[in-house]
Amino acid sequence: MRDIPPALTATLTRVQAFARSRGTPWYLVGGFLRDQCLARARRGLNVDLAVPSGALALARALAAQLRGAFVPLDETWGTARVVVTADGTRIELDVSEFRGSTLEADLRRRDFTINAMAARLEDWLRAPQAPPLIDPLDGRAALAARRLLPCFPETFAEDPVRILRAFRFVAELDFILDPAATPLMGSALPGLSRVSGERVRDELLAILETDRAAVAIRALNELGALDVLFPELVPGRGLDQGTFHHLDVLGHQLETVAQADRFLVAFEEFSAPLRGPLTRYCAEELVERRSRKGLIKLAGLLHDVGKPARRTVEADGEIWFRGHEQTGAALAVDMVKRLRLSNREADLVCQVVLHHLRPGFLSREPQLTRRATYRFFKELGEHGPACLLTWWADRLATRGSKSRVDQIDLQRSRLEEILNAYFFRAEEVVRPPRLVTGHELMQTFRLPSGPRIGALLGAIEEAQAEGRIRTAEEALGLARELLDASGDAA
Repeated sequence: MRDIPPALTATLTRVQAFARSRGTPWYLVGGFLRDQCLARARRGLNVDLAVPSGALALARALAAQLRGAFVPLDETWGTARVVVTADGTRIELDVSEFRGSTLEADLRRRDFTINAMAARLEDWLRAPQAPPLIDPLDGRAALAARRLLPCFPETFAEDPVRILRAFRFVAELDFILDPAATPLMGSALPGLSRVSGERVRDELLAILETDRAAVAIRALNELGALDVLFPELVPGRGLDQGTFHHLDVLGHQLETVAQADRFLVAFEEFSAPLRGPLTRYCAEELVERRSRKGLIKLAGLLHDVGKPARRTVEADGEIWFRGHEQTGAALAVDMVKRLRLSNREADLVCQVVLHHLRPGFLSREPQLTRRATYRFFKELGEHGPACLLTWWADRLATRGSKSRVDQIDLQRSRLEEILNAYFFRAEEVVRPPRLVTGHELMQTFRLPSGPRIGALLGAIEEAQAEGRIRTAEEALGLARELLDASGDAA
């Protein structure tokens, strides 16, 4: 951590006063110290603290002392979180008790050597930028060598989610996994199926948030972990897609993640005015610390999951996957449920899988009409740009002999046209302001409330988006025309 926020120092000073009053030594451990050694910025303020014993009771008392929230995390291992707000800053203090009789025994039972360092809290407060470290497994040397080493041979068997965490660190820190870890992870793979969906979700989405997600996901695939997490992807391995693709189905899905990695970094291949809005859109967190960026890559990984079930080979040898988007969306529903995604996150992934072909259809139209743009965003809403970006990654991951790579520039231009409508012409094309209300329609035409009113409002909004009407009078005139045509006029 380059700069230590004053609010954090002030909070830890109060923690040390609490520790002194209890006569118990407290230690800073884990990722906070690791990131300090790397001078790496942290996403959010989360600090791990270790105590010899009684962590749950101590954390509960500390929460009361600091007027914060107490959240038990793992009663079996004695871990709890204290959440406080200082100077408007949210700070999470994760308190755990030693896994062993001493601090050194505890550090030797942690996941990776780069996380097996500690500092006495009082020492850190005296010299926060360079505290004396307790480092029995030489974690600083591993940091310097950019190597990820497990602390002990049974680390993955003890907690199989560490398999995902290993590749998360590889992706986040751009480290190299020690080769000795691979067989240890392989033997622990069966246990990964018993890890809670929430823990899998947190590690997987943390991987997908990085700019090297494809490296980690491909490594998980080679290890066999992807088969455990998403058995629905297995039928796509080795499945030929024909002349439009240069990769099998699963290989294409992995390449889609790689393409998203590449352009989601800074959107450099897009026009300058779009880069800022796209960056902000993808960075928006739908749930704390889980942004659209990671969800778009998840959708890219899953987008063709329905292909194996819909594969046909025609008489001329051409391979088709008609309807795979519907099958894929149905499969994706179960997959995101296992990950315990929020409703909004799950809706994004499933909607993108269902509609991922639509941008391609729009890109082939001789002219993009306002009606087509309106209908696309009417269907997808806030997930529209996510669908467009997933399609773009999908398109760039498709380079078979019949895959018209010469059309890439034209397709990018059409993609930008649709994105410009969303970000810069929303009130004109995407979400026109309402000209009349349902109540006004009911009063004017003596209609009861019901689906007919919604249909009229929808037709009026679409006509606005097309530019056919602009005033309330024109909206009422259109409503009368539609009612006359249906024979429903009063």
